[in-house]
Amino acid sequence: MQPLDLTFRPPRGPREKLAGVCFMPRTIDKLRAEMPGGTIGKYINPEVGVSNYMCKRIGIPMEELRAIVAAAADEQEIEAWLNARLDPVVVEEANRKLETLSTERLSPENLAIVKGYHPVMEHRPELVNYFEIFEADDAATYPDP
Repeated sequence: MQPLDLTFRPPRGPREKLAGVCFMPRTIDKLRAEMPGGTIGKYINPEVGVSNYMCKRIGIPMEELRAIVAAAADEQEIEAWLNARLDPVVVEEANRKLETLSTERLSPENLAIVKGYHPVMEHRPELVNYFEIFEADDAATYPDP
């Protein structure tokens, strides 16, 4: 796969799916942006982030996913690799968990960290669902021309 530059466009949306897993295309875009020649821009991929959480929920170590993304010729190869390893029941449960991730359970310190990465929350205090936060933040960062 080719590296991506996420200073010109956001990664794919959090609800998009690959191999039935929501957030997977977004994670792949961020991993491609981490590759030599890519630029992750304002995006992050921390060990405590949603991408890592998603990988743990589906039973795919982030480092294995990172390696297959770097080595794959295209996304179909990644999808085939995932399909050979994923349990549809686990994927369904992981998607339910991911779709309901919320800032409501965060400590004040961790909430402040999330707000620091997602400034849209300052103007949109009603945003508590992570997917909605990511979508609003992407739209604010990359408004339609």
